[in-house]
Amino acid sequence: VIFAHGGSNYLRGGEYVHRITREMVEAQKFLTATESDVFRGKVVFCLSCDSNGLARASLDSGAHAFVGFGDVPFNRYDANGNQITNHEFELHSQQLIARAINATIERFVTGRVTLAEAVAFLKLWICQDVVRFVDKFQKLKQRREIAALLLRVKGGVLYQGEPDVRFAK
Repeated sequence: VIFAHGGSNYLRGGEYVHRITREMVEAQKFLTATESDVFRGKVVFCLSCDSNGLARASLDSGAHAFVGFGDVPFNRYDANGNQITNHEFELHSQQLIARAINATIERFVTGRVTLAEAVAFLKLWICQDVVRFVDKFQKLKQRREIAALLLRVKGGVLYQGEPDVRFAK
């Protein structure tokens, strides 16, 4: 299970503030598609922007299965290129994603479902949860944008690899 920043051919750590200069520093890449042999014999669940791009190299290197994601667009911009994402948007979005991922992984590791079934469950969970969220947070101005982000995340989730992969206890 990988939770990281990334792109279609790499994973990297998060940004951090340099203690002395106070500049925002982007962490280095810690894995690229050319190094995907580390997934040989593994089942990979990779929540990272555009991690679907790593699936083919990982499977070709011997991974049994790969669950990847498309874009996870927390950073939003207006027509002039100014960032419009705020803390409240990020917080609610991350909480909804975390709850969905937690429920999904829990179903898989307890052996109740195959990984493919867990991914289908994730997609259903997101649909149901965003409806509850929009209904519950009527006064939250950005609730529909948050729901749209989650539905976009759901649309980018892909399961690739061997069918019927189960968690071994």
